[in-house]
Amino acid sequence: MTLAQRLYEGIELGDEGPVGLITYMRTDSTRIADEALAEVRAYISDRFGAEFLPEEPAVYKSAKLAQGAHEAIRPTSMKYDPETVRRLLEQGPRRKPRSRAKTAPPSPRGPGRGVDHERDVDDLVKLYALIWNRFVASQMKPAVYDQTTVDIDRGAAQLRANGQVMKFAGYTKVYEVAETDDAKAEAAEVAQASWAPAKVSSNRAAPSAPAEACICQAARPRPMNVSRCRLISSATTDCISGCEVS
Repeated sequence: MTLAQRLYEGIELGDEGPVGLITYMRTDSTRIADEALAEVRAYISDRFGAEFLPEEPAVYKSAKLAQGAHEAIRPTSMKYDPETVRRLLEQGPRRKPRSRAKTAPPSPRGPGRGVDHERDVDDLVKLYALIWNRFVASQMKPAVYDQTTVDIDRGAAQLRANGQVMKFAGYTKVYEVAETDDAKAEAAEVAQASWAPAKVSSNRAAPSAPAEACICQAARPRPMNVSRCRLISSATTDCISGCEVS
């Protein structure tokens, strides 16, 4: 809550001075101002494309005892995305010029630098990114999946296997784009790493080649004895096909 209070009251963003980044945070309201809805819808259309934007703004119901006097927790402006906030925070607060007689010798690491400053910036950006992503995702189209369910009945045993394939990313696109640069750099570093080949002890003999009879036995098809097999698609909620296999 202390970090949220700082984001609400305003933090120094480089040369831009103190900026309040989020609305009042001690609320459970879901109401959003019309100006904010217009701004976030324009951002979604420009950043992700018109196919991710619903025809009408999403409106969510509030609880009976919700504090309706306040808006939902959201960014105050779409101008400051998490990447911009991180860049401005890393620049540090602006410094006013002082007379030479009162100027102290500069620190080698600069004002506010070091491990504590980096940790503070990281914590602020993580919380702000959480609020930013949830706000943007709440005004995007839902994700669409093709889901398949296979039910197999064999006597007293009933087996079920589920699988799904994404057909449209929808609001999850926000979290794909929001992947941090550190994670990308780490993934690229692992992908480019050169791994030493495994060493095999000289006292271990290579496995013998399988006999022809073993190969024929492994390749021989095994009979199925499944009483019932159903494929169900969640997209239509109807039975696609039913089959009896003996």
